[in-house]
Amino acid sequence: MRRALLAEWTKLRTLPSNAWTMLALAVLMTAGAAVVIAATDVPGCRGEQDGCPAQDTTALMLMGVHAAQIAAVALAAAAICAEFQPRLIRTTFAMKPQRVLVFAAKALVVCGAVLVTALVGAVAAILVGRPALTGKGLTAQLGYTQLALSDGSLQRAVLGTMLYLVLVGLLTVGIAAAVRHAGAAIGIAVTALYAPYMVTVLVPMSAQTLDRIQDASPMMAGLAVQTTVAGTGTSSLQPWAGLAVLTAYAAGALLIGGVLFTRRDV
Repeated sequence: MRRALLAEWTKLRTLPSNAWTMLALAVLMTAGAAVVIAATDVPGCRGEQDGCPAQDTTALMLMGVHAAQIAAVALAAAAICAEFQPRLIRTTFAMKPQRVLVFAAKALVVCGAVLVTALVGAVAAILVGRPALTGKGLTAQLGYTQLALSDGSLQRAVLGTMLYLVLVGLLTVGIAAAVRHAGAAIGIAVTALYAPYMVTVLVPMSAQTLDRIQDASPMMAGLAVQTTVAGTGTSSLQPWAGLAVLTAYAAGALLIGGVLFTRRDV
């Protein structure tokens, strides 16, 4: 396994576009916090007595995940599909006939690359977002209370965001292994993430139907892990329960992709 991991890591890091994609993931997480906060309107209320609703500042600072996940999708698709188009995968299989081992190594390398860049991006987003909120005038008196860095809810949201991006990467790994085409894999993964959200925005529906779609959506359910203020999340599910929904999607995609990767002719 060690040699397989080293080989796959070498393939990933020596392709210049992958390095730029990893950088983009971290930058999008950080820049997303600054852009979203800058675009947030300062409410006209003053204090709780005037009806200022509680806002989830942690989720607001981590809003860049919506753009960063596209970089995670692109990185995972490239890691799997780069060898299929010129059929270089035949050389890989000739040197390492254990296809299960090759697939596992590819998935683990994607996990590691996304996890490290997500850590940098998520931590930077919090460090950039906190002074940005204050500078914008979004204070606790207006409902924008900032959690302490030592607060367990904030730490869970940051950790959960990192895991969310890793799971998005693994979801794409499974899809890419099944379709063997980077463009198709990216399109399918992005559609799976954003299509349910677009449906809830564009199609009138009852609150019950809305909740069901949100709870079944890989993106909206998964991002419930960022919620630190009750009633403000992307899903009615509890944080870790929401992330478990995305985990199920990723596991299913990996199972299907892994079976096709190991059994289909190249």
